[in-house]
Amino acid sequence: MVSTASVDDFARHTTRRIGSGRERVRSVAWNLDGRRLATAGTDKVIRVYLPDKDPRSATECRGHTGEVQCVRWSPIHPERFASVSGSAQDKALHFWDLRQGHKPVSTVETLGENLNMAWSSDGKTIVIGNRNDKVVWVDVEEQTISRQIDMGKDQTNEFLFSHNDAFLVTGVEGQLRITSFPSHEPIHAIDVGTMPVTVLDLDPRGRYFVAGCNDTLVSLWETQDWTCVATSGVHDDPVRMVRFSQDGNFVASCAADGQVVISAVPGLEKVASFAVPGGNSETLAWHPTKNLLAYVGQETGIWGAGL
Repeated sequence: MVSTASVDDFARHTTRRIGSGRERVRSVAWNLDGRRLATAGTDKVIRVYLPDKDPRSATECRGHTGEVQCVRWSPIHPERFASVSGSAQDKALHFWDLRQGHKPVSTVETLGENLNMAWSSDGKTIVIGNRNDKVVWVDVEEQTISRQIDMGKDQTNEFLFSHNDAFLVTGVEGQLRITSFPSHEPIHAIDVGTMPVTVLDLDPRGRYFVAGCNDTLVSLWETQDWTCVATSGVHDDPVRMVRFSQDGNFVASCAADGQVVISAVPGLEKVASFAVPGGNSETLAWHPTKNLLAYVGQETGIWGAGL
């Protein structure tokens, strides 16, 4: 059931701890049905929580030899996920299946020092980018790298698939670059700003993109004429994460300033905010079916805010 939460509802949000924290968390993600929440970070361990249960009962998945930079759940199966490390030594893209225990079920070697990962909606392709602005496409079924792309001197950050997997959107320098998939032909480029676009998201209905930049701004772009609808300067530091809610009516953003801000779509009016315990939140994730937001405090735990 899709939530019909209003701006007034978020003014009365509640917050609770839904996971324990030991070291710095780099990634947090809900699975397909919203029953599980995975976190990963500097201690090399992926923890999978049942948020309604005691946080101490988390499942610990071990296999990485370097800090885990990114974890993504399968878009087609609620028990499977993939993860990569940001370490130069740990080049593994690990695939996991909770039905088969707490160790990786398969591994593909990447270029290492991985930063970002996106999984196509049909579950067949994973795209991974690293610190050296090199991108690899992984064929999930064949468990092989199907393509390598060197972005040269262009700083390349987060990327995502369109909902029908027809194109990829990538934050490159101060632009959103849109290319066809899998042919990788240029379609359009949107000049967002003079500073690098670091994070982006596409709303569930495909109407808008949201982008976060190193200039501290969050901006909203419509997908018909690729024009800017609204901008917001609610943060004092470079934006670390932006994500649409499951109904597309809200955007959550966070930065090193220690604030999570919820803004309404399309005007990006601030409707709620809360300080992150421990400050300096790097990541957040909306529940797939209700207005519940998971976010992370620096070495203080995993928290949830919602209705």
